[in-house]
Amino acid sequence: MSKNLSEVLFSEKNNVRETSSLIANSGSKKHQRQHQSTLDGQQSVGWYRLLKLLQWSWQGIDIIDCYEVLAKISASTNPRTDSNLLDTVIGFRSGNWSYEWSKKAMTYQKQANQYSQDGDTQQAQQHYYLASQLYSVASYPHLKGDENSIQAQTLAVTNYRQSFMHNRHALLKEIQVPFQGKQVTTFLHLPNDDVIHPVVIVSAGIDTLQCDFLPLFERYLKPAGIAMLTVDMPGVGFSNHLKLTQDTSLLHQAVLQHVADIPWVDQSRVALMGMRMGANALNRLAYVEPHRAKAVVSVGAAVASVFDDINRFKQLPVMTLDCLASRMQLQKSDASYLYQHCVPFSLIKQGLLGRKKVKTPCLSIGHSDDLMCSEQDLKLMARISYESEAKIIDKSPIFDSYLITLQYSAQWLAKHLQE
Repeated sequence: MSKNLSEVLFSEKNNVRETSSLIANSGSKKHQRQHQSTLDGQQSVGWYRLLKLLQWSWQGIDIIDCYEVLAKISASTNPRTDSNLLDTVIGFRSGNWSYEWSKKAMTYQKQANQYSQDGDTQQAQQHYYLASQLYSVASYPHLKGDENSIQAQTLAVTNYRQSFMHNRHALLKEIQVPFQGKQVTTFLHLPNDDVIHPVVIVSAGIDTLQCDFLPLFERYLKPAGIAMLTVDMPGVGFSNHLKLTQDTSLLHQAVLQHVADIPWVDQSRVALMGMRMGANALNRLAYVEPHRAKAVVSVGAAVASVFDDINRFKQLPVMTLDCLASRMQLQKSDASYLYQHCVPFSLIKQGLLGRKKVKTPCLSIGHSDDLMCSEQDLKLMARISYESEAKIIDKSPIFDSYLITLQYSAQWLAKHLQE
């Protein structure tokens, strides 16, 4: 990073709008402890954001670093939007969420720069990667119009690119997908470019960036010789300019069709994998493009029950409601108001889930007490086609069970991509 950019990054500002204030909500932004999901993160009293400690650890972030940053945020005496919420320090300064996580990220970025100068590519690669993940957390939950978030996202992507420039065991290609008169950037992760690879299109929830899922590739897909093409959901990251609508699969359909123009992958061996709203989009895509995908994996898919039951919807954390409103380009996130806009997301209401069948096998993964993806949702997705199945997790620890199931899903994908 240049000296000037570094100075800009850590120039303290007092007048930047604080994240929790960007989307209006007539209720408190404080968690009511109505629901806690191990997939989305811990819903802790005193925090606006869901704390995704287990996921961040899975991404490679040192849990000690996490607690150190959270402690600095907690101890801040600077003014907050809500004095009851620790992560609402106003401005870009000590105690602010983006500031403290970016500051931690910068330490890894500086170490990476030094390792790179010393010719230690392995350590440079690792430290650039860790910097990218910390900057991603600094940006979280990536709400539209969040000045601090946009700055952190830029640095997350820059460091992610740098990590692959020092990676001798995998390649990163940026694929520009034409969509609605513009180009949307997607990341193609390749084991190598010696042969043509089968590929899995991966899209996650509405509070994640596409650079958050490298472990999925490194641990499960790359060893099987499978490439990974990541896509940001509409309203997030490189898709920030797009609006999330009931046609959730529209962008992903363009990506799927564009695969034919990518020289490093086999267009006849394409699979889909989605989490949360990403799974909604990719399940819908299986109906819209039934002959292009060999298989679909859904993790905690938000496809029906949460959009079919207002009482269920009202239990969603306020941060999640804010994310939905932001992606849909709405100005407020009151649950009753927002619900009316979200009902069309239900694939049951769209006449798809439970009513139509396709030939594409679908593996649906979730736990039995998940607010966004009920056990009934999992069973409905398992009936999409003859070869579909559901993996319902009901044993503790839930997150460890998810990791085991991810390994199974990679084997399941590899099997169907070889057929």
